[in-house]
Amino acid sequence: MSPTTATSDRTAFPAVLLDGARAALARQRTAEVEVLVAVADWANAHTEGGEVADQYGPFGLLRGDAHLLPGADVFGELGGPGAPLVSEFCVVEIAAALGLSTDSGRRLVGEAVELRHRLPRLWNRVVDGVLPAWRARKIAQETTQLTPDGAEFVDRHLAPVAHKTGMVTAQKLVAEAVARFDPEKAELDRADSDATRRFDIDLHGQIDPTRGVVAVSGTLDLADALDLENAVSRVAADLAVAGSLDSLDARRSSAVGEIARRQTTLDLSGCDNADAVRTTTGEASNQTGSDTAPAATRSKARQVVLHVHLAEAALTDLDPNVCGGIDLARVEKTRSFVLAEQVREWCRATSTQVVVKPVIDLRDRVAVDAYEVPDRIAERVRLTKPTCVFPHCTRPARGCDLDHVDEYVAPDPNHPGDGGPPGQTANLAPLCRRHHRVKTHPSMSGVGRERRWRYRRLPDGSFIWTSPHDHQYLVDPHGTIPLAPDRQPDSAA
Repeated sequence: MSPTTATSDRTAFPAVLLDGARAALARQRTAEVEVLVAVADWANAHTEGGEVADQYGPFGLLRGDAHLLPGADVFGELGGPGAPLVSEFCVVEIAAALGLSTDSGRRLVGEAVELRHRLPRLWNRVVDGVLPAWRARKIAQETTQLTPDGAEFVDRHLAPVAHKTGMVTAQKLVAEAVARFDPEKAELDRADSDATRRFDIDLHGQIDPTRGVVAVSGTLDLADALDLENAVSRVAADLAVAGSLDSLDARRSSAVGEIARRQTTLDLSGCDNADAVRTTTGEASNQTGSDTAPAATRSKARQVVLHVHLAEAALTDLDPNVCGGIDLARVEKTRSFVLAEQVREWCRATSTQVVVKPVIDLRDRVAVDAYEVPDRIAERVRLTKPTCVFPHCTRPARGCDLDHVDEYVAPDPNHPGDGGPPGQTANLAPLCRRHHRVKTHPSMSGVGRERRWRYRRLPDGSFIWTSPHDHQYLVDPHGTIPLAPDRQPDSAA
């Protein structure tokens, strides 16, 4: 090979990489379109023929006697007004098949229905490969609030340029459509400032285990924001005067907790208006730590309720030789952990009231022969299974039903030998209400007699779920994986 040829190959190599990346992206976009079309077809197969979303309201009944079957499948409004109603249970199955949570699957199905039925020009651009599926889905998220005429307006103006314009253009068109075709909504949106206000404390997000902190975000009324800023600044300054060596940002963060603990003791039931509430708040802020402050404005002790599985030495002396290294504690209502040192810091604070819960040895098998679940057994189930055990579901077990994996069989008082096996409450698993329903009631379609979700527990404590169309999923403490059709469930590890 001549030096000239070698130089030419090295020069062409980056171009080959670029071409390969663009080709891979094209294949990915083609696959995304195929998935979106399949989802839209699935939704069409599970709609109430000829019925539109606004005819029976947001949830038309799947069948005439559905009111006699609480929790049965219903048709739901997933797209905007005028889009077909779609079976709720069919969303659960397509979401599991695509490896999505039910909520994520509901959004995907809704966007597919919105595009196909209310934004046909944009839908055709997606099918033709001109408009990326992800961009079309973002547009569909914006248009579900529009009337049919408003959606047609956005579809007509946006379809020719949607592939090369940003979401700002789409949002402006949606706002114009609301003003043109739904003036009452536009006026209400302007008048209703509450629609944009929120305050979120992300207890379910990832927590930094070394510090035990969570993210907080929100949108406040300007007057409320000014009051909060004044209170936070004042308490942060008081903390510095009291000897805190933390940075200003850290003191402002601590100030929010101080303010929260004070306000939980205020009796606001006698306040006549918002000004009275603000006056009370201001007085509480001015009396930081004062023993002479009225009882209603004194700081309330922080109460810490922890479910912690630690050796006693972990809370008294962090000695790696004694404890075997760094100890971690999982805290109720979160999905993460904190260091044992953080727990000790909470417990050492003079303003902290520590609530000690009885230690539960989760290795013991405890059960009773009754359909009702005693609190001690319910607590054990929720500690061993902290989330709903349905495929891809992450709803906390504290808000779930406790379901008998095998149907409960009541004992016959006249025939002691009949009835279910002893200790049936040991056969429990947490299911959120939605997934408890799909396990209990048949779906709109499926194979065989059951046509509903079924599951069973494996010896290692994991679960095998079978969908109405006989797709199977393995759910263990680490998550969900689909099982191949020819794979024997009992061999799943």
